[in-house]
Amino acid sequence: MKIFIAGAGATGSIIAKLLAERPEVEQVLVGDIDAKKARKFLISHPKIAFKTLNAQNTEEIAKATAGFTVIINASLPYFNLNLMQAALESGTHYQDLASDWADAKIEQLQYHDKFKEKSLVGLINASASPGITNLIAGELASQLKRIEYIKIRLLEDVSSEVPFTAWSKKIAFDEFSYKPLVWQFDQFVSQNNFSEEEFYNFPEPFVNRKCYLLAQEDIGTIPLYIKTKYADLKAGGSEIELARTLFKLGFFKKRPIKVGDAKVSPYDFALQIWPDVLSPAEMKTLVESGKLHEAYFWASVEVKGISQGKKITKKKVILFPKQSEINQLYPGANYVSYTAGLTAAIFALHIPKIKERGVFPPEALSSEIRSSIIQELEKNKIKIETNEIN
Repeated sequence: MKIFIAGAGATGSIIAKLLAERPEVEQVLVGDIDAKKARKFLISHPKIAFKTLNAQNTEEIAKATAGFTVIINASLPYFNLNLMQAALESGTHYQDLASDWADAKIEQLQYHDKFKEKSLVGLINASASPGITNLIAGELASQLKRIEYIKIRLLEDVSSEVPFTAWSKKIAFDEFSYKPLVWQFDQFVSQNNFSEEEFYNFPEPFVNRKCYLLAQEDIGTIPLYIKTKYADLKAGGSEIELARTLFKLGFFKKRPIKVGDAKVSPYDFALQIWPDVLSPAEMKTLVESGKLHEAYFWASVEVKGISQGKKITKKKVILFPKQSEINQLYPGANYVSYTAGLTAAIFALHIPKIKERGVFPPEALSSEIRSSIIQELEKNKIKIETNEIN
C-alpha cells in the first residue's frame, strides 16, 4: 500500500507512524500547507515523506497521489470534497475522519455514484467517533430485528492543572455551536444545544454522569443504513461540562460584539485564546511535569430491537486507552489524537479488502470486515465490553 495523508498535525502524524510500521505499507506521503507544523509533529521514518501541499488544490493533490492506494483526510473536514475530487482524478481510494455536518446532510455521500463508477472505495467518518461507534452500531443492529433505537454516549474527562487541548479547537467549537439533531421515525429533528440532560452509567469511576445532546456526525449516517425509529448522541464528562458553560456564556457566537472601541466575535476571541494542540515534545514535557493527571475518552453504543420475539437491548462499551496508558504506548500522543489516529489507521488497512464500491460509512461494512476491524482493535488494547439488557 502507498498512502497519502492530508494533514500533518497531532492525528495525521500518528496515522503516518502507525501505518509506516506495518509491513503491507510501502510508503506514506504526508501533505500539509504548514511545513513548520509538520516538523513539530512528524517523526523521522524511512517510509514517511513530507510534501508541502494545499488541500484546496485538487489538481495538485491528484498529481501527487497518482499510483497511491488511499488518500486519507486527517485535516479539517472542510477539505473533504476537494480531496474526494482529487481521489477520483488520481484513481485512488479515499478515507476521512469526520464530516462538516451542519445541515443534516453528510456532504461526502453526494460522491457515491462517481466513486462507484470508478470502482473506488470512499470510506467516510472512519476514526473513533464517528467511526468505531458507527461500526459497533452496525454490528449490534445486525443481531436484532425491527430496531427501536440506537443511542451513542461519549465520555470525555480530563484531570489537569493547566488548560489542555486534545483535538482541533475549530472542529470542537463548531460541534458545540451547531444545533444537535436526533432521528425520529423518518426525519432529523433539531434540538437545543446541550439539552435533554440524562444521567448515564459508564464503567467505574464514571457512573451516573450527566450527558447532553451534541451535534456529532455519527448520527448523520446511521439512519440511512440502519432502519431505526430513533437515534441520538449525547456526551458527558469534564470537557463537555466546560463546553456547556462556555456555550451558555455565549463564547461560541459568531456575531461581533462591541468591546471598548473594537468589535470582535466571541467565537474568534475564544479561538484566539484557547491553547493549541501540543506537539509530541510539548506533550512529553506536560506529562513529565505531573500537571496532567489523567484523561479518558470512552464510548457506549446501545441498540434496542427484537430478537427471537423478545425486546432486547444490546450494549457495547468501547474503552479507548486512557492517557496514562498512552504515555507508555505512544509517548507524546494525547488521549484523543492517539485514539483517532489508531482507529483511522486500522480502517485504512482494511480498505483494500472492502469489496463494495462507492461512498459509505463504517456501519455499512460487511460482517467480515467488521469482525476483522474489531479483532484488530482488541489487539491494540482497545477494550470492548458487551452487555445485554433484557
